[in-house]
Amino acid sequence: MNKECETLCAPGERMPLNDVLEQNTRIGSHLCAQYFNFFPLPLLVINSFRQIIFSNNAFTDFLGTSDVSSFLARRPGEAMACVYSEAGKNGCGTSLHCRECGALRAMLEAMSTKDKSEHECQLLCKDEHGAVVARDLRVFASPWETGEGTYYVLTLLDISDEKRRQALERIFFHDILNSAGGARNLVDILMNEVPEDAREIAHMARSSLFALVDEIQKQKQLLSLERNEYAISRITLQGLEIMHSLVGEFRSHPKAIDKHIHLEADSVNVPVFSDFSLLRRILVNMLINALEATPLGGIVTAGLRREEGAAVFWISNAAVMPESVKLQVFKRSFSTKGSDRGLGTYSIKLLTENYLGGEVGFSSEEGAGTTFWVKLPAREDQP
Repeated sequence: MNKECETLCAPGERMPLNDVLEQNTRIGSHLCAQYFNFFPLPLLVINSFRQIIFSNNAFTDFLGTSDVSSFLARRPGEAMACVYSEAGKNGCGTSLHCRECGALRAMLEAMSTKDKSEHECQLLCKDEHGAVVARDLRVFASPWETGEGTYYVLTLLDISDEKRRQALERIFFHDILNSAGGARNLVDILMNEVPEDAREIAHMARSSLFALVDEIQKQKQLLSLERNEYAISRITLQGLEIMHSLVGEFRSHPKAIDKHIHLEADSVNVPVFSDFSLLRRILVNMLINALEATPLGGIVTAGLRREEGAAVFWISNAAVMPESVKLQVFKRSFSTKGSDRGLGTYSIKLLTENYLGGEVGFSSEEGAGTTFWVKLPAREDQP
């Protein structure tokens, strides 16, 4: 390797500025490039030396400049003022720090495989005042074959807000679960010390804290499921045993006060190979939804049947959903219960179909009421 281009990471060689300007002229006249400014995300075109030869308006807006010449022929980290872009002898991509750069990985993978690549990149940049600013990006790199040769298109998606939200969520769930769990444990300790005339209130407080902890854990689990971060754990479960336990537990649930929950007498046991936590969460959501739709004195019926090698868990109530509700019932943010509700039916579908390999559906008709069902493969059908 040429001594002048020694590097601790990627190659340091560069194309002369005049050659870059020629590439810029050719790319600028290319029909496809004329549409880049319609693209709402920052976009760069680089050559095989990782030098910028073209950008769209969204990238200049991203940098807060309209002077394209200020970064033409430079590398992406140099254009974005990465604090490590000058740490290597040959600039961006050549220092020891650059080995962990997601943007560089995306570029190098696209160049070596001639296929698209995607990586997250955490940048420390300097703003116009010299202050250090953190940027979290998701970088997409794709080869672009033109008549003049191969270039590489980089698309930058700013995920700083997403990363901040995830960090705040982790802190929130950690702290609030500690607080709620501590309060629940404290009430447990004090239960034997509570005077007889206050025992009922103490039991209500204990039930409320258990429900609070359960609700927090449910929301935490839902977020991990949506991000595909949940590690599923399958075991053989006895379906009827789960239904008996659930119905018995919820007969004393606050939402079941002055209401009746029955387990269908014709229910049969069907073993399933599934994740207990997820299956229970699904059935709990179905049961709570049915209880919320049932008036005082009403009845909610639950059951389990075998159907063509599958276990069908179902829960029914007498209410009938309007047509507008039926059409939206599984959407993430739709709810008839008010703002920021509606995760129950959405999570039923998400968990059943994305994680447990089953199906979910419902019927809602005058005279028959509403029945939600979840169908899972029976254990006998598992390899």
